[in-house]
Amino acid sequence: MTERIADLVLEHAAPAGRARSRSVLFVHGMWGGSWYLRNYLYAAAADGWDAWAVNLRGHGESPAPGGLDGVRLADYVDDVRRCLDRLGEAVLVGHSMGGLIAQKAAEGGGVAAAVFITSAPPRGIVGLHWPVLSRMARYLPAMLAGRAFTVSRAHADFLFLNGLAPEQRDWAFPRFGAESGRVGRELALGGLAVDAASVRCPTLVVGAEHDRITPAALQRRIARRYRAEYQEASGHAHMLMLEEGWERPFKDMLAWMERSLR
Repeated sequence: MTERIADLVLEHAAPAGRARSRSVLFVHGMWGGSWYLRNYLYAAAADGWDAWAVNLRGHGESPAPGGLDGVRLADYVDDVRRCLDRLGEAVLVGHSMGGLIAQKAAEGGGVAAAVFITSAPPRGIVGLHWPVLSRMARYLPAMLAGRAFTVSRAHADFLFLNGLAPEQRDWAFPRFGAESGRVGRELALGGLAVDAASVRCPTLVVGAEHDRITPAALQRRIARRYRAEYQEASGHAHMLMLEEGWERPFKDMLAWMERSLR
């Protein structure tokens, strides 16, 4: 079902059976929305979690006053913090850009545990590499101007849908929307500064063997920054939550989440 927290639209799945002591909040990545996190949402609920997936402003049905032009990463962090104000000290799970947002939102407390899945890096860890740079150059005018932009099918297929079968790509790609050009520029220029020492909750970083846009080597550097536990999804790519066999790595994440709250 969908619910609202302030003007944000979230998908919500109530826990099956005896509920766990914390909620879990999923945060999507660039061009995305709660729709691609539903496998995780419902699997978490079946495991006893009160599960939520936010649509950041300008994504899904969540409005962005004035449109996406000029929206900043800090605005998305504010969206997540507003959700946490309502949900309490939840487990925060961010994917891709959402992983970086989760890192920043966890700074200073208020988060029970955090999982960063194939995450964008914080400032100080270089994330851009040639396969990404060579394809993102076409979006540079929009990013410099702060205009909302969409990703091409060819670039999506190469950079982050490479782990999906062709028919799955055909299903997923039309569901991606626009992204803030300013956010794209911020990510390209180093993302957000995060004080790792202020992220005091248990943390898990999840990399994927065939991820092209945020490779496993990058995820290992992020894990070292936070002194986090690291898991790597063998045989998977960037959108592991939509890929065949998604259940196995997510089962490992759920087991870590349970251990982290003991």
